[in-house]
Amino acid sequence: MKNGWRIILIIAAAAILLGCVCFGVGVLTGADTDRILQSLNNDYHLNTYIEVYTAYIGQLAEYLAGLFR
Repeated sequence: MKNGWRIILIIAAAAILLGCVCFGVGVLTGADTDRILQSLNNDYHLNTYIEVYTAYIGQLAEYLAGLFR
């Protein structure tokens, strides 16, 4: 089972690395980053995840501030 997870980890790391390389090449060749963000938002609703994460962090900060008062 360890070998299975190791293979999955290697594939995931390779996919992330390939994505970073593609993004870097795109930026170096003059890609419009606003267009990339718009494409990600249209396909994966990236702004929704960012808003949920920001709200969660805000609520966590308020909770922790209340503990130390």
